[in-house]
Amino acid sequence: MKSLLMKSRFYAYQVLFIGMLSLSLNNKADAQSVDETTFSKVNLYADVGAHFGYQASINFERQIYSGKKLTWYARGGLGASGVIMTTGGPGGLAAITMLTGKKNKHFEINAGTFVGKDIELDKMYVLPLIDFGYRYQKPEGGLIFKAKVGFLGLGIGLGYAF
Repeated sequence: MKSLLMKSRFYAYQVLFIGMLSLSLNNKADAQSVDETTFSKVNLYADVGAHFGYQASINFERQIYSGKKLTWYARGGLGASGVIMTTGGPGGLAAITMLTGKKNKHFEINAGTFVGKDIELDKMYVLPLIDFGYRYQKPEGGLIFKAKVGFLGLGIGLGYAF
């Protein structure tokens, strides 16, 4: 029964992710003025978050697309995550990140999955990662600062873009 409930929640989060993705692709509004600036190709950062759950990870992002309004990154990371009082432990994550604009200040959406192993129950678990936030990142690289709100609560991140 618990496995069926976890699967149905996972599928619900997949539908939510696809809906958000399609809405963001059809967005006609400009977050800021658009330049023909090339964005950094690689980002490394650490982030932490907590409220309904907890999450701490070290992340690697690689640019997969840079358009006039949006930049997309593939994201991978290692860390620990869980839902408070139930499931949690170490694992890895895979996600996609969308940034708006081409200057220093960005709206970002992250969506993906964290797969980990619960230390107490000795079982694998899967958590959806859905975050909306602000990112300060210069197009040419340098300091990254992130503030986010998402499925597991509020979080911040700090890193470097190359």
